[in-house]
Amino acid sequence: MIPGWRRWVGRHSRCGDVDVKQPRGRASALTAAIVLAALAVGAAGGEVVINGRALYPEGPLVVADGVDYAEMGGDRVMHYDGNANKVMWSRVGCGPTQVARYGDGLVVLCHIEAALALISRDGATRKIIDRDRNGRSFLTPNAATDDGKGGVYLSSSGIFAAHAPLIGAVLYLDRRGTLSRLAEGIHYANGVALSADGRTLYVSEHLSRRVLAFDVHKDGTLSDRRVYVALDDLEAPDPGRGWEVGPDGLAVDRGGDLYIAEYGAGHLLVVGRDRQLKATVTVAQPYVTAVALTGDERSLYITAAASLYNPKEAGAVYLVANPVAGD
Repeated sequence: MIPGWRRWVGRHSRCGDVDVKQPRGRASALTAAIVLAALAVGAAGGEVVINGRALYPEGPLVVADGVDYAEMGGDRVMHYDGNANKVMWSRVGCGPTQVARYGDGLVVLCHIEAALALISRDGATRKIIDRDRNGRSFLTPNAATDDGKGGVYLSSSGIFAAHAPLIGAVLYLDRRGTLSRLAEGIHYANGVALSADGRTLYVSEHLSRRVLAFDVHKDGTLSDRRVYVALDDLEAPDPGRGWEVGPDGLAVDRGGDLYIAEYGAGHLLVVGRDRQLKATVTVAQPYVTAVALTGDERSLYITAAASLYNPKEAGAVYLVANPVAGD
């Protein structure tokens, strides 16, 4: 627990603690719990802390009965069912940063282990992938999104440092389990998100403080790499800004708005289709890692870490009102 956490959370509505023993309840009870949590968002002035002790949380995935998310500092994937947070999968040394749909199960990105773990919905490990189709390893897999066709796009970030080389990449895991490298030379590839029509892939180029866009073809390949938006065009200049501050996780709503978790800035940026800033969502933890929209897009799950260097320091998972819902 970080200093002052109990005092801070006492000023907000709190929904759920970590519980690793209780089994999941019935679907009807879980649905009711999620509805109550959503109502609590409004009662709390737009914010609910669903886990105030998360160990470097990242990569939320909204599922029918709640949300799954990774805890890099805990080597585990958590599930929140509207009432409690429970461990659903763990692997020593994995350092997971993302959980995404894959086939009838999930794929977990093991950032520290430099591998992909294919798991079942009940938490059984099925396969570990640590090489692409050409036998090449991939460094620090970070974020992923399924394409709705059985495949998953994912980032291989590279090295997170002030003067890091441009070795980030985008890979694609197809439904047969073949991992292909589609794009390279990215200055720390981070968040990835697909447009609602599946024709555009957005990728955070974290250390260049910008989001790239690629055209997506029917066979899953990418082309026409371009800069979609630069964060320095959205925000006022800040001479004191650290090298680590940049775009992390991404999400896109059905209207085409892009949600950018700005790591190190303590907020989320919402960019409209005109590439102008529409809204800013501020949270207490500074290292905002990722965002996911609820099914009705009226609320957002946001994950954020407390420390740049200590993954064991307690971060938080939030459920907040979407400021542009219905726009």
